[in-house]
Amino acid sequence: MELTGRKGHLYVTHQFMSEKNEVMHNLSSTQDETIHAALRRPVNHAYALTNLLGYEKLMDRTTDIFFQQLNARFVAMGAEADLATWLQIYAFDVIGEITFSKRFGFLEAGRDIEDMLKHTAAHMEYLGTMGQLPDVDEYFHLRNWITRKFHKVNAIVTFSARHIAQHAQYVDPESPVDFVSRFDAAVEKYPNVMTPAQVINYAATNVSAGSDTTAIILREIVFRVVNDQQGRYKVLQNEIKNVLRARTSDDFDRHISWNEGHKMTYLQACIKETMRIHPALGQILPRIVPTSGVHLCGKFIPEGTEVGCNAWTVHRDRAVFGDDVDDWRPERWLDSDEHRVKEMDRYIFIFGGGSRTCIGRHIAMLELSKLVPELFRTYEIQLIDPSRYTDHCKWLVVQTGLDVKLWLRDQRQWLSEV
Repeated sequence: MELTGRKGHLYVTHQFMSEKNEVMHNLSSTQDETIHAALRRPVNHAYALTNLLGYEKLMDRTTDIFFQQLNARFVAMGAEADLATWLQIYAFDVIGEITFSKRFGFLEAGRDIEDMLKHTAAHMEYLGTMGQLPDVDEYFHLRNWITRKFHKVNAIVTFSARHIAQHAQYVDPESPVDFVSRFDAAVEKYPNVMTPAQVINYAATNVSAGSDTTAIILREIVFRVVNDQQGRYKVLQNEIKNVLRARTSDDFDRHISWNEGHKMTYLQACIKETMRIHPALGQILPRIVPTSGVHLCGKFIPEGTEVGCNAWTVHRDRAVFGDDVDDWRPERWLDSDEHRVKEMDRYIFIFGGGSRTCIGRHIAMLELSKLVPELFRTYEIQLIDPSRYTDHCKWLVVQTGLDVKLWLRDQRQWLSEV
């Protein structure tokens, strides 16, 4: 059965303070379902897949800069690339492009700017730690007016507010509509919700949550594909080649589209299997048992109790995924038994579930479905030392050590290879 109780107390740590020191509810933090529905309604359309497809051109502009930088800094120099970091700054600049119509400039700089990667990492570390002490966090940040008075505004909020203030000078009428433009368009229709502070809050949520999580899956899928010893790298390459062979000569050089990536069955199996074996979130997602309690696994749990699931354990349930749950095996998602595949699909928990399913899931899938085949189409990738690849868990399970050598492909010659 699905437990539909409200979110646990951990989520008070997800609230931002406005620049005026006001406590701001956001889609992640609020425990009240009525408030959540009110917050989600004005922006739901902005995150709908039909609208996100308009962001492809914005994303492609960032991909062009990404490859230019990889070519100049690593391919041309024959140098090792810290791809773990570069995938994150790519994802960060994509969020800037689709939210504000302006890359933040991490790719061009090749480094952190204004310590924003540091700030987002520290924010996730904070959630992982203080999420276990939500009463303490709530007292000092929300209830105690003395400590609130001296509480420093989150750097992510300040950063987002400044980019919103500069937004008008970056918007090109000929370009796809970005998130801030969609937020602004909702102000007139939902004035009680879409206050200036709340618009900043939505943008800050994009910035804080939109880069780290996608970068985690991008790192993992590159590592799993390149490090695989079962020939899966070649299977994926052949699928990408087939898509390119179907194009006309005039159409050959354009970016992989969402429609193409979404239809690549082996690519999608690789993405899903990667999300299964390495979910971005590393902790339990707590819910409060509703009135009258609930029976779970043969035991009665009284109302008010906090219970939850961790995707890392759910995704390793042998009864659902088979005895090889610790293996990265994309073929499990291509099983001819459709009932079994649907049953596995029901248990994929990376984006949460129910009314609290991650609103940004389509952004992640758009980015994964486009960049992964584009990356393997453009480069031959070799791991320097697989043992360098490690992860660190607080709120998110973040990897380091994805160090690679990159060789630029002659794509037309590559297509002729069997």
